Amino acid sequence: MAWILLATLLHLATEASGFARSWEKAEISLKKWKRIKALEENNLYLSVHINTTRLRILQERTILYEFTSQRKEGGIHVLALNERTGSVMASRRFRTFQPSEGKNLQHFLEALQPGRVVIIVGLPYFLSFLAPEGEAALLRLGARMLPRVCTGEPWAMAAVTGSLFPGAALDLARGKVIAEAVATREHSRPARSLFLEVTLERAPRDRGCRWHEEAELKDQAEFCGSYEGYRDLCSCERPLVPARRPRPPSIPMAEEIPVAIVTANKPFHLYRLLKNLGEVAGAGETRVLVVVDGAHLETLRLARLFGVEVAVHVPQGLPGENTRTNMNIAFALYSVFNRWPHVDKAILLEDDLILAPDILSYFHQTAWLLTRDPTLYLVSAFGQNSYPGTACDPTTLLRADMYPQYGWMTCRRWATQVLPDWVPAGAGVDWDWWLYNEGVRRGLQAVVPEVSRTAHAGAAGAHVTGWEQRHYFDLRLINYRPHVQLRNVHRLLADNYSEWFEDEIRRATKIHLESHPCHSNIIPKNKPGPFVLFLGVASRADNDNSFFLMQACLGTDEQEVKEIYEGVLKFRVRPFSPAYAHDQAPSQGPAAQDPVNATLETAKARSLGCEKESHVLYIVGCPLSKYCKYSSGTSDWIAPSESFVRKADRVAMNRKASGDLSTMRIRRTPKSASEEFNLTNFIDISRRGTD
Repeated sequence: MAWILLATLLHLATEASGFARSWEKAEISLKKWKRIKALEENNLYLSVHINTTRLRILQERTILYEFTSQRKEGGIHVLALNERTGSVMASRRFRTFQPSEGKNLQHFLEALQPGRVVIIVGLPYFLSFLAPEGEAALLRLGARMLPRVCTGEPWAMAAVTGSLFPGAALDLARGKVIAEAVATREHSRPARSLFLEVTLERAPRDRGCRWHEEAELKDQAEFCGSYEGYRDLCSCERPLVPARRPRPPSIPMAEEIPVAIVTANKPFHLYRLLKNLGEVAGAGETRVLVVVDGAHLETLRLARLFGVEVAVHVPQGLPGENTRTNMNIAFALYSVFNRWPHVDKAILLEDDLILAPDILSYFHQTAWLLTRDPTLYLVSAFGQNSYPGTACDPTTLLRADMYPQYGWMTCRRWATQVLPDWVPAGAGVDWDWWLYNEGVRRGLQAVVPEVSRTAHAGAAGAHVTGWEQRHYFDLRLINYRPHVQLRNVHRLLADNYSEWFEDEIRRATKIHLESHPCHSNIIPKNKPGPFVLFLGVASRADNDNSFFLMQACLGTDEQEVKEIYEGVLKFRVRPFSPAYAHDQAPSQGPAAQDPVNATLETAKARSLGCEKESHVLYIVGCPLSKYCKYSSGTSDWIAPSESFVRKADRVAMNRKASGDLSTMRIRRTPKSASEEFNLTNFIDISRRGTD
């Protein structure tokens, strides 16, 4: 027993001795500890966590960004971080499961400053409508796995934006990818989770430009140090300084008409609009009021840089509800007339618009109509039927039943009448439809342009989906000419227009449908027009789809009957052609980087030749219109057959799908280890819509 006890003591002593020696080896010097601590402080530790319903991006244990959805609508999420502090300078979500967002992703990435850390995450169904523009921008930034990611797979990338040399403008191709990952899955299997962890060295100092030292640009420098996505405003080389911009040309103004811009928390849209507005003729003499739905600091600071006045609306209703937008519009209408009690007219713009170069001139040339004619309640900048196949002449104005939308001017008289009857909170209907349909309009009419002076440039939002943006809004024309003198403005007065319009119908050449209008040019050859077509239409509801048939075949918005006057639709038609409906602006160069220039250049290309090819056509609904008296009776009233309507519906659907590229890649079982390692085990079944 004694020897066992002795052996145990010896063993314990040996263990204690070894433990002591390991403890001594584990000792760390203060110098070494400081080096480790400095190394930790000099690095950013970022992680991306994705599962089937949630995205989280963290810096160490702090959540920088979080998104949750139970549906397949994650899209692309982008965070831009300060390369020294790791603070979030911009966060954007692009709904690439719908069309139109790919180009917005491209514009955002190209608007970042050099040297920023970007975290880009694609939730499982982000590929569907990423579009060539969005994918090309990500590839230029350095993505390598992206072309081999399949539908239903999450993907993430961390990168640093690049430039040719310090102080130069952003060059996506000079960026540096830190990490990229994809969680693969076999087709029809549930999406898998993805975890990506990134460590990168902090920049030794804040990004600085020479102009940051100028005292008068202190606010702009601080703004650019806090927020991202404002390429021209924050560029080190020749930045846009709003106060130093060249004054745009003046225009004749018989009265002062201020502009109210309605916005919420989309400062990137507001920035584009303020830049655009500042270049329009007459902007130097026009007061601007930005009406913000909530005290959003980035938006308020941006408005301050542009030197415009601001009114902050205390939000009413929940985000995304009709009430929220409805009440902000009413507040804007009240605020602009209350702030400047001497003005009689005001222009309202939404933040996601692109403006024609003559928009202020357009409004000032028509403002006197609202003074002279009490049967008018607004002048619209937006032409509902402003498409290449149904519009051409930017000098022409129409009178019609229409609601306010996408840029409009009204007068104090109407605002005073309508604000007490505004759409009630919680009504569940949009303000524009309420004003048009609920009796508030009281039969008043609007002046609308044949060719629009605004273009809607939002996408996949609460009220305009990506589908609507791509299939309806992107195809519309906007006037690209800087100086347009409107013709026959006096004709828009009620009595003048009624007399002129009736004379037009009386003298128009009557035409009949000899074949389906979607497959033939219904306009007779070698005749100048105008032409008139009588259709069987009993009411505005168009239950027999007669108006729908012609709108679908002519290439305008066939969703409903809009811009109608006394039961008549007026178009300046030319045969529809996908060539001028789907052509794109140049994919490279300044126009590609500037959505405003790209939109105007595209409109110019779509308008070429329209003066020679187009003819005026009046489509009269009978017995809806009083002008049916110029027909030969019911024998002239064309009522389309059900097969005609079905064919028109197919034509409209095919036209809208034309040019759409939907991406679909299916992961299959790999045939070799090499194929699996290189992610080439997939089948690409992407398709483009047919003409």
